[in-house]
Amino acid sequence: MATTSTVGTTGSTDLSAYSPAVQQALQGVTIKGNKSSLTQDDFLKLLTVQLQNQDPLKPMEDAQFMGQMAQFASLEQTKELNATVSTLSTSIGFTSAQQFLGKNVTLNDAGTDVTGTVSGVMLVKGVPQIMVNDKAYTTDKVVAVTLPTP
Repeated sequence: MATTSTVGTTGSTDLSAYSPAVQQALQGVTIKGNKSSLTQDDFLKLLTVQLQNQDPLKPMEDAQFMGQMAQFASLEQTKELNATVSTLSTSIGFTSAQQFLGKNVTLNDAGTDVTGTVSGVMLVKGVPQIMVNDKAYTTDKVVAVTLPTP
């Protein structure tokens, strides 16, 4: 479980080991313990603090700055790709569920077999579900599909 503390005059984090410039930059910043990865906001905050507190006589090298900006751009593209893949996955799942429309299916619902004709398909919180006997089921419960008899 993550713990949270606020850095500053009333916070519980001791800043005495840091330079006055770093102490000032960290004033009011919230630190979350046990954090396994940085978010986009964390990256921007770190970059801003780094730029604000760099030595004017020894500015950050262009290559280092460009490397950090490339990492930021890569992070943005990865987030966009994840969102696109998630949307595509939902669309594919919904399209796949439509194949059951009008067919007889047998479902395994908590160990009980349910048989009926699929009367509808819907998305519930992004998960495709089929309607059988006026009840919604996820498609992973389908164990058999047959064509209806005329």
